Amino acid sequence: MCADFLELKKEAYRWTSDERARTGMERACASFQASRRLLEGNAYVDSLARDVRDVKSRTLRALDELVSQARENMERNGIHVVLARTKDDALAAVGDIVGTGKLVVKSKSIVTEELGLREYLGSRGNEVWETDLGEFLLQISGKRPAHFVAVSMHLPREEVLELLRSKLKYDGPSDIPSMVGAVREFLRDRILRADVGIIGANAVAAADGSIVQVENEGNARLTGTVPPLNIAVTGIDKVVPTLVDAFKVALLESYEVGGTPPTYVNVTSGPSGTRDVEHALVRPAQGAKEMHVVLVDNGRSSAIGTPLEEVLRCIRCGSCQLACPVLTTVGPAWSSGAYMGGIGVLWTAVTMGPEAALPLTYLCGECRVCEDYCPMGIRVGELVGELKRGLGGKLEV
Repeated sequence: MCADFLELKKEAYRWTSDERARTGMERACASFQASRRLLEGNAYVDSLARDVRDVKSRTLRALDELVSQARENMERNGIHVVLARTKDDALAAVGDIVGTGKLVVKSKSIVTEELGLREYLGSRGNEVWETDLGEFLLQISGKRPAHFVAVSMHLPREEVLELLRSKLKYDGPSDIPSMVGAVREFLRDRILRADVGIIGANAVAAADGSIVQVENEGNARLTGTVPPLNIAVTGIDKVVPTLVDAFKVALLESYEVGGTPPTYVNVTSGPSGTRDVEHALVRPAQGAKEMHVVLVDNGRSSAIGTPLEEVLRCIRCGSCQLACPVLTTVGPAWSSGAYMGGIGVLWTAVTMGPEAALPLTYLCGECRVCEDYCPMGIRVGELVGELKRGLGGKLEV
């Protein structure tokens, strides 16, 4: 474990010496602070946060029942559902559905990062592309995400230009809109030709058997509707009782990270269909012909009844991450891959075990600023400290 921490420490020092990465992080954090000012005194968002805290608390008291209800209602809606207890179970389930030799496009999903799904499908002979702009930039750069939502915030525009010239043979101007337009054209071609589209979820409504997503780019709804086969991969912690609850969770995440409502809210309750002839349901219509959902446990149910249970209230807005003085200094060096920062330490403990999270705990200064920004009231700094002292003892470096 000492060796793991020493390597982590070296990586942090390497990252802080990367002037361009620090420039990207500083620009993104400045933008975040401007967005946060939009929420000051916003009674609507404050009320929404209280409602979502109540929804999440009620959900965790009956999570097994709600997951069963979600599965039953999704199957009633024509969705094939798999409950994956482990990471390997989830990978095997998606691998069996996709097969080999397919063109796969996917929208942003922290759970698929947790699983290493893109790499796994690629190793099975599939061509896989991220369609979220930030995730795409990370894919072609080989770098790790720096934030739950703003995943590529550590890539400044200058580095993005070099990436596009190198990987896409882009020869256009250096302004951001032109670069975004080039990526749009590249990805639109892949989406239109894709065999499989993989999406995530901001929330899952148990009573309705519906998946809710918020997004701004429009790539998620294209990924979920244009390819004939649609697969949603998400954690069981995203399940909430009703569709109204799910909307509240999704909207709060958007407000907390950007200060504004989302451009798009997507609700998916099954493969496409129509009742326009004699009200008889016919599938498919214009959208996906087939839909699967993989609900991932991977340590989540084991956290129930432990101090880590409150981590399952997390809506992945990332507000705490952008307020963290350590993460905004060392960036994705403080990460287990999918999960970064103080809240990432806790998610690592849930999904990989406390021992895997232990080296990460030593980068937390326990200032607890993150807790002031968390709309779910999660005791991030306190819980990281408990992990550190409960497992680590004294670490000599």
